Amino acid sequence: MKLGQDVLLGLFFSIIGAVSLWIAWSYPFGTSSRMGPGYFPIIVSSLLLLTGVLVLLRARLTGSEAIPAIRWRPLVLVPVAILIFGLVMENLGLPLAVFLLVVVSAAASVKFRFEWKAFAGSLVFAGLCSVVFVELLGLPIPIIGNWLQGLGF
Repeated sequence: MKLGQDVLLGLFFSIIGAVSLWIAWSYPFGTSSRMGPGYFPIIVSSLLLLTGVLVLLRARLTGSEAIPAIRWRPLVLVPVAILIFGLVMENLGLPLAVFLLVVVSAAASVKFRFEWKAFAGSLVFAGLCSVVFVELLGLPIPIIGNWLQGLGF
């Protein structure tokens, strides 16, 4: 079996599923009507393990595509976008943090062009997130961050 995309993905799913199942096995399972703390983790990790085994089987039966060259831009920019979001949310507020998250993570794509449509879509998404999380769900997330409050906003 050559080391291709399906093989690596199947191994990844299988290992994560097996380790999760091994950890969850120590929790009480319970019943369907009275679920214990291990009920959901055991079922999910079992399904993940099964998925990994099936992907490995498919790779064995049909062959697997070779692994393409690693694209470093998305590999770096997406985690950086998440880091920026976490660092600036309290200081800038949720709408601006979401806007930065969307723009920086979208810049990871080779097709990304910062035009007015992308700008408007990012602003709409940031506003929608603010309404959903702060207004509707009542999460204690600042709309206007500490830095902007100091400027008089």
